[in-house]
Amino acid sequence: MNVFFERLQAHANTNPEAIAIRSERRQLSYSELLQSVEQRAEQLRQQPQRLFLLKETAPVTWVIEDLALMLADKVCIPVPPFFGQQQQTYLQTKVSANKPLPSGTAKVTFTSGSTGEPKGVCLSVDNQLITVAALAERVAGSCVKRHMAIMPLSVLLENVAGVYLALWLGAEVVLLRSETLGLQGSSSLQFNPFFTALTQYQPDSLILTPALLDVLVTGVERGLINARQFKLLAVGGARLSDTLEERALALKLPIVQGYGLSEFGSVVALNAPSNSEPGTVGPPLKHARVSFENGEVVVQGNAMLGYWDDRSSWFPAQIHTGDLGALDDKGRLIILGRRKNIIVTEYGRNIDPEWVESELCSQPCIAQAAVLGDEQTPLTALLVLMPSTTTAQADTAVSQVNTQLPDYACIQRYIVMTEPFTVSNGLLTGTGRLRRQAIQAFFELKDPASTNEVNDEIF
Repeated sequence: MNVFFERLQAHANTNPEAIAIRSERRQLSYSELLQSVEQRAEQLRQQPQRLFLLKETAPVTWVIEDLALMLADKVCIPVPPFFGQQQQTYLQTKVSANKPLPSGTAKVTFTSGSTGEPKGVCLSVDNQLITVAALAERVAGSCVKRHMAIMPLSVLLENVAGVYLALWLGAEVVLLRSETLGLQGSSSLQFNPFFTALTQYQPDSLILTPALLDVLVTGVERGLINARQFKLLAVGGARLSDTLEERALALKLPIVQGYGLSEFGSVVALNAPSNSEPGTVGPPLKHARVSFENGEVVVQGNAMLGYWDDRSSWFPAQIHTGDLGALDDKGRLIILGRRKNIIVTEYGRNIDPEWVESELCSQPCIAQAAVLGDEQTPLTALLVLMPSTTTAQADTAVSQVNTQLPDYACIQRYIVMTEPFTVSNGLLTGTGRLRRQAIQAFFELKDPASTNEVNDEIF
């Protein structure tokens, strides 16, 4: 039994009636959770197959299966709920064909599902638990008692830094159906169910993307939820705008920015709750060694085992992240953008589009934004507006953002999308990131290059 299950057993021995996981209709104490996991693990040991696809099911069942596969020394392959039929068939084919995995693989995780043949990141049990232990040390003192999972459980960040970390700490994990949370697909959230769930179940810990943090901040500002309910709000997955961070801090929300990638067990750096520095993602975790090559963040210390069915990638000594970054004078990591996404303007200035997009999305009337441009194309924003937004309101929002940006990064025109960026139209990954190549190709096809109008509608 590995150290994770030893901790679960210790929690069960110390306080056997303490709730480990809870859903709308079911709750299990630590003792009951361990019993369920051990029973299922014994069943799995009797099966000859080693690879198991873990598809979307009741959240409590999902967690039991995930833990049982770990305990039974099987390979867990979570299937993201945003995978289409083609991608699910692709995974099933690989499993059936017994495609090669690096030795020691315990989990194969997929980060976006943006292609028909997604890459699977192979991780060992140690890859996952090293991260959990380091996170537990970093958040020590936050006194988290109840974590609510909002992201899909198949997303490694929620799986490891959410569920595993909460159980490691002896906290309660709230696992609700997407409908209860008001989540629709990968990029839509209904306010009322979301805040009803937060009020009813009273979690003090959440993992949030910037978009979800924006919703939470708006809810606190409108009096729909009390900021004092929360003890730890970890924010990651995309760039957090300075404006949104300032709004959250003004409300005394306990936000901490972090940074990571699946190829490194999910988390590389995280601000400490007691010493969080705005604008940074915090110091690297104790096991993570960060260096830079031509400005690119390179990490060592907990590298993945490799990609599924790609022997050339197996057992890397370090991971080139593709992110640009730097350390401040106190060793805190600052992420400056994706190397491949950097826009070079006609005057030779480098602009990280996520920086400008995050500021645009901090405006209440802007739901989504994609910023494009190059040496020949003026800086252009493709905007998805909130319902009933007028042209005047959109003009004001863009102008407001431009007043906060240096002149070289100001939006020179914007184009209103008549439909949002979604997984189904191919412009958004399953984890909520923009598919920039697809958006660029779409823009080049539709761009009304002969006009200087800023309110042209496309799509």
